[in-house]
Amino acid sequence: PNFGLDTLHEFLTLWQVVCAWVASEDDAPDEIKWSWEANGRFSVRSAYAARFWGREVIP
Repeated sequence: PNFGLDTLHEFLTLWQVVCAWVASEDDAPDEIKWSWEANGRFSVRSAYAARFWGREVIP
């Protein structure tokens, strides 16, 4: 690809930030929680709710 100098500069700046990042030392495992359920677990029902949230249904 043919990237311009601005894109290359942005990439190199981001690369420096990524390389300088240090992981947390508490060794806590990552957690993934589904915000559409109170218990944080994914469900198809809540996926449909998330998909159609805010949608107006006009008969």
